[in-house]
Amino acid sequence: VQRRILYTDCSDGTNSRYYLVVVQYEAEINGKKLSSEIRALRPPGKDRLDPRQFEFRLASSDDNDRLTGYVHNSVTPFGLRDGKVPIVLAADVAKVRPAFMWMGGGHVDLKLGMAVEEFVKGTDAIVADVSDPRSGAFED
Repeated sequence: VQRRILYTDCSDGTNSRYYLVVVQYEAEINGKKLSSEIRALRPPGKDRLDPRQFEFRLASSDDNDRLTGYVHNSVTPFGLRDGKVPIVLAADVAKVRPAFMWMGGGHVDLKLGMAVEEFVKGTDAIVADVSDPRSGAFED
């Protein structure tokens, strides 16, 4: 779960304090891309938020547990304790073939698999370019 500094609400997906971001295992969240993509959810003009209002950080363990109801390494985007937290799916995940993904299943030893399209429909996920390949991922 990513936390945006300086904001306290989760009811508006274009201006939430917290976002649950789903990326591939071999990827990492790029905070600048995440900020840019979330900001771009609002059309240019007076309603678009100033870039200085966006600074994302990893949520604390306490915030994660409180918002999701799950502990570290078991978070799933389904059954969140705070159902208002917007879900962001990295665009690279939406491009995988076959279009199927695995994610946390609510327990450290449980994984949940489903079609990417069904995930997006079921969670109303925001699909956005928010990740980069993890440094050293799968190097020999």
